[in-house]
Amino acid sequence: MVADHLDVPKACRVEILAGAVVISPPQPKKHGGAVRRLHAQSLGQLPQDRCAVQVCSVGVPEGEDYATPDLMVVRSTALDDDGWLVRPDDVDCVVEVVSPGNAANDTKIKPSLYARWRIPLYLIIDPRSATTRLYWDPKDGEYQARHDAEFGTDVVLPEPLKDVRIDTSVFPRYGG
Repeated sequence: MVADHLDVPKACRVEILAGAVVISPPQPKKHGGAVRRLHAQSLGQLPQDRCAVQVCSVGVPEGEDYATPDLMVVRSTALDDDGWLVRPDDVDCVVEVVSPGNAANDTKIKPSLYARWRIPLYLIIDPRSATTRLYWDPKDGEYQARHDAEFGTDVVLPEPLKDVRIDTSVFPRYGG
């Protein structure tokens, strides 16, 4: 892979999105706080054969594109494989906390990428505006449905994570 041959500064994240190499700097502490809170909420709600992970990337083995979401819900057995790339078929949900510096990646590029890979759910947590956006039902490279909510409103996920409830009131807001 192209990314294997890059000289990347420490603590930066590399992704290949729509053929472009994207290097992201370390995230603000509030970004990490939102991911931690979401991970903690998911622990008691996920089916036994699923787990939430923060250290893997997702992509198709025959392509160069891959993304490293802030959190993914995957089949637990997917973590038994060698390597660092999870197949999209093993992913139920990807979550991105919008970064202050490259919001377009999370809000414009990744929805179509994740939909093309037929990942059932894509949740965007946006601490800039204190909102969430949930996409679901990917068909023909586009999500067919979406739901927007403000922090303070619970988000209830549809299949394949039916009835998993996310309390958005616990997410921090940038600048607040």
